[in-house]
Amino acid sequence: AEPSGEDVLRRMNGLDLTTGRAVGGYTELRADGSTACGCWIYSGVYADEVNQAARRTPRDEQGPHDNEWGWTWPLNRRVLYNRASADAAGRPWSERKKLVWWHPENNEWTGHDVPDFERNKPPDYRPPEGAVGVEALRGDNAFIMQSDGKAWLFAPNGLADGPLPTHYEPHESPVRNALYAQQGNPARIVYGRSDNPSNPAPPEAHGEVFPFVFTTARLTEHHTAGGMSRQLPYLAELQPELFVEVSPELARMRGLTHLDWAHVVTSRTAIDAKVFVTDRMKPLRLEDRVIHQVWMPYHWGYAGPVQGEVVNDLLGVVLDPNVFIQESKVATCDVRPGRRPRGPQLLAYIADYRRRAGITTETGTQLDTTRPGPVVHLEPEEKP
Repeated sequence: AEPSGEDVLRRMNGLDLTTGRAVGGYTELRADGSTACGCWIYSGVYADEVNQAARRTPRDEQGPHDNEWGWTWPLNRRVLYNRASADAAGRPWSERKKLVWWHPENNEWTGHDVPDFERNKPPDYRPPEGAVGVEALRGDNAFIMQSDGKAWLFAPNGLADGPLPTHYEPHESPVRNALYAQQGNPARIVYGRSDNPSNPAPPEAHGEVFPFVFTTARLTEHHTAGGMSRQLPYLAELQPELFVEVSPELARMRGLTHLDWAHVVTSRTAIDAKVFVTDRMKPLRLEDRVIHQVWMPYHWGYAGPVQGEVVNDLLGVVLDPNVFIQESKVATCDVRPGRRPRGPQLLAYIADYRRRAGITTETGTQLDTTRPGPVVHLEPEEKP
């Protein structure tokens, strides 16, 4: 039999295995095997055996925050940390914008939204000595996902950079940081290797060899690298071919023709794509320069009914210093009309780009750009 979407949603919501009924929310889940839940953040979406996500109560028939139009996680809360909309005593800061408040007669938090707080914890609650977890949070500590219940303007510990957010240019950028001398995140993790070269970025010379800003993203019709969605004929038909989006101005500059072939080049490799000329890719004027952007989806590979070149091959490996997510998803590139060279000719083609850009294994590894100094070369196992 065909699976039922409603049944899948109900199981994601969570079931009480002793009664067979859907649980009302994640607070009813137990660690003793008496409940089962597909995903805790969706627990409550099938509360009262009703598909809460399918609700469509008109705005003029419900409260001010549309709580009965669809469902939001967790527990259908529309505003996270909404305890902060009330003062220390549990009274709304603003009558016009009130969300939740303390109801002393009922000994509970109530309001227009689902309280993002322990429902029966009074505003004057003070934790006993030795309390841990949520029991250690006071009744006026609204930010319950923080260890101290307070709002944080910055992270006081646990980060390799910070503590305050600031602006850095990406590892590869065609422009100098307009705010101050430190070009990129000085704590980023770089790997200066011959098989992982970096395009030069200010204050390094020869950045004009790769003059354009390049990034990747997803299409609605495909999933991540496309290994599954490219196998589905309906999705493959909707987005059958790799393309590169460029502005009309860049198309004129480089002699690119809409729906014809072009290739995108970095110091790692070059790949082919069909040209998509669109006004969406707006050139940016930065001081006295015009910076062009190009964009590509990354859902293609060498298997399946529709195939294309691997966009991620264009990118180097540079990591953020905290969770090691790839920092280099924004990079610099060149774009040329026609298809790329093949075989040994491609290797020679990329080698010529590297030569003109003056690229060595030390390019991009000088992390501190605030003062002259020796290049810091990091081996792959090392962190800054």
